[in-house]
Amino acid sequence: MKLKNSIAWDVLAGLFTWLLVFVLSLWLMSPNERLWSLWPWVMPLFLLNGACFYWVTRLDERCGALPRFLLVCYCLQLMSALALAWLLPFDYLSILSIIWVSVLPYLVPMRAAVVITIAVLGLWYGVDAALEQRSMWITGLLFSSFHFFALLMKNQAHSEQRAKQELQQTHQQLLATQDLLMIASQQQERSRIARDLHDVLGHHLTALTINLQVAGHLTEGEAKAKVDQCHQIAKLLLSDVRESVSALREQQQFSIYQALEKLLTAVPGVKVQWDCPQDAELADVKVAQQLLLIVQEALTNTLRHSQATEFYLSVKPVDGFLQLTIDDNGKVAPDWKPGNGLTGMKERVASCAGTLMWQIKDNHFHLEVILPSGLQL
Repeated sequence: MKLKNSIAWDVLAGLFTWLLVFVLSLWLMSPNERLWSLWPWVMPLFLLNGACFYWVTRLDERCGALPRFLLVCYCLQLMSALALAWLLPFDYLSILSIIWVSVLPYLVPMRAAVVITIAVLGLWYGVDAALEQRSMWITGLLFSSFHFFALLMKNQAHSEQRAKQELQQTHQQLLATQDLLMIASQQQERSRIARDLHDVLGHHLTALTINLQVAGHLTEGEAKAKVDQCHQIAKLLLSDVRESVSALREQQQFSIYQALEKLLTAVPGVKVQWDCPQDAELADVKVAQQLLLIVQEALTNTLRHSQATEFYLSVKPVDGFLQLTIDDNGKVAPDWKPGNGLTGMKERVASCAGTLMWQIKDNHFHLEVILPSGLQL
């Protein structure tokens, strides 16, 4: 349930249901003078309920603590629904609480959502039964089943959305890793060809050059001139082979920009802002692999733990090194301690002879990584 640039279909369905309840309530109130006298209270409560639902559904598609403003809106949505049920004698107003419950799977784990739903239903029908002085167990049982049906269906839909997001993120990681494997395979093939040229062709050319040199000392006249000419050609050919071997053994450079573009494009659940020069390159595939894994781990920590909505990455070449700066707008818990993710990052950086530094800045996690680029400047 994400509402950023467009309204999701489930949000539209909720707003349409709210509108039907609103219009139906006004229509049933109009013939009754006592009920119609309550319209100065009923209309603001309905409008508050709908507006709160609209704003609460403007959140990222993952569990996490709501910002304070949205948390207040979510509470006001429930309180306005309870107030309407207290003012109006319409059993169908429980639909408003069904709409409220349908948002719970996006905010809290399923177990907590079930507990909250039971508490809300007990409060709703307990107050209703006390006000109307009649048994509400049949109505309560029927509407409770609708509440749990909505809760289970939304939880299933939310689980499928999260699975789709994780699959999309994994696909992006595979694309970035595929580039690494391709370059590593190319480097291995180039090294094999260079080795074969050096060991086979180079050996035979060296032997040919030595034999032609000896033949030049054993011949005279026009034959000696031809042998010397062949000797010079063989030496030039041997020199060309050595240059070709050296060129093949040079490491192919890896484009950091292209790999990060595949890894960070359209990341579900968080807005990614990154800055990297398009000519930023690494000569060592191992360092490139560790760099991508570090960025991937930082992004995973942002999605799972910090409840951030924005992720920032900066990559700058500095004097033969690559400097990575990673931030997000999430909040660090007061009892936060470094976990396996940060430990794994340290080990990856250490394996590349790099450095890693982290600190808490304005209650946000700030990470700096320096890795050797392997390029001669």
